[in-house]
Amino acid sequence: MLLADPHCHTFASDGMVSPEELVAAAVASGLDLIAVTDHDTMASVKEVQERGAAAGLTVVPGQEVTTKGPAQTHLLGWFLDRPVKRGMSLEDSVEAIHDAGGLAIVPHPFMPVYFGSIQPGMLRRLIDKHPVDGIETMFTVPIGKRRRAVLDAFLGENRERLGAFIGASDCHFGRHDMGRVLTAYEGEFRAAVVERRTTPRMGTRHPVPARMAVRQQWRALVEVPVLRLRGRL
Repeated sequence: MLLADPHCHTFASDGMVSPEELVAAAVASGLDLIAVTDHDTMASVKEVQERGAAAGLTVVPGQEVTTKGPAQTHLLGWFLDRPVKRGMSLEDSVEAIHDAGGLAIVPHPFMPVYFGSIQPGMLRRLIDKHPVDGIETMFTVPIGKRRRAVLDAFLGENRERLGAFIGASDCHFGRHDMGRVLTAYEGEFRAAVVERRTTPRMGTRHPVPARMAVRQQWRALVEVPVLRLRGRL
């Protein structure tokens, strides 16, 4: 089985590592593939792909798309041939991902927050109109036993409309959190996702330095929004 961590960030959005550091972390973790999924930008994709190719690592071009407010739910787009505009509805964002040649993946569902994470009613309304290509069923964000039970029940009831089951670290800290949650697959990754031949699995847990974690939250909640307001992201 090949191993992927298909949800990774760099300095291009709210990650804390450069493309070089991201690739080095993936190689050190023994991975075969990563996806670069910075928030609302693909600025780091080319460099990560070039560095990945030199290191024997497959790099999927992607983006974590922010949908319209007030919830601003996130969606992953993989295998994109161009960036996807932020601020559209969930349904329109899925269509835009597909129009850009990509696969639409639901990240970290049912988190106990209103912002960023799709909730049960929202996901049900989405898949009533647009089946997605995959959903993270194993991820690093703690959601609690009650929400985990809700998610497991939802997955069981809607299996055919949710696509492949995915595991991912939502890596922001390079070597400190790369490979904590993985997707195992055989053959070509896109085909494995489309044909639902993926298996989420736990990887190796690494401690993230507290100072770095606090710095990342400041970047995510303050610096990146300011950059967006100034038109620099």
